[in-house]
Amino acid sequence: MNKLFQTLFVLLAMSSQTNAEPTKLHHSNDVNKLLTFSQASRKDSDADSPFPLLDMPHQANDQPAKLYSYTDAGTLLPFSSENPTYPKSLAGLYSINDYRANPIKQPYSEFNQLYQNALTGQSELESLTERIALQSQTTSFSSGIKSKPRALNKINTKLAGSSELITDLARSSIVAQDIPSLMSAFELIGQEMDIVRIKNRFKSPGASGYRDLSLLVRLPESQIVAEVQLHLEAFSVIKNGKEHHNYEQIQQIERLQLSENRQLSELELAAVNKLRKESKQMYHYAWNQYLSA
Repeated sequence: MNKLFQTLFVLLAMSSQTNAEPTKLHHSNDVNKLLTFSQASRKDSDADSPFPLLDMPHQANDQPAKLYSYTDAGTLLPFSSENPTYPKSLAGLYSINDYRANPIKQPYSEFNQLYQNALTGQSELESLTERIALQSQTTSFSSGIKSKPRALNKINTKLAGSSELITDLARSSIVAQDIPSLMSAFELIGQEMDIVRIKNRFKSPGASGYRDLSLLVRLPESQIVAEVQLHLEAFSVIKNGKEHHNYEQIQQIERLQLSENRQLSELELAAVNKLRKESKQMYHYAWNQYLSA
């Protein structure tokens, strides 16, 4: 009976993905309508929301710090706000190399003390990112501080019990309609906070094809290390729409496999690969719209 259920579930998962061509991304809007690349067109959009296509809550932003630019992975150049290092273009985005300061630690090693200060840090981060979003014509949003159970689980399973090594208790995101706006937000983040780690996944996307700019920053007041992610709107729409549906289906298949302590069947493996391929195609299509803008 279990095998019959598995087969029916996988066939349903595969049949629901009949078209791998990502022609629709969010509601009934196709990707060309999602991408608004000119300043003029942004001014013509809804005055109350610069990104009417994103169904995300807006969140709330202080003291200039250093940003670093990179001529190569090992060379650090002080950022000058009077002479921006990075052009606000695709070339500028590609010129941002990965970077990590060592060591990256929170200012508190005792978990309860760290978490209490991270609550203050979350409010500080949301205030900073909202101000940056207003200045860069982007949108900020936040899912709030990581819950205590999830934080403790990560500390105990991935960080060998060292509370000071967890860096994503406080987190926030910024979504930009175009690359120049994203670069403006990146520049402003460097003026407001110390950037201690950069992962440029626009240059080196993950296996799914998703691209973003992932930062760790040290907040100026609380000194909490927090996570800030910079997204392009078309990617964010896919991630929170069709691709999330694919992700949930993959999770269902893999949970069933784990619960039965076995390998994926051929049918299940084919369904998972099909879903992952479709997600990658959607992100590839979205990225091409920015490349051709």
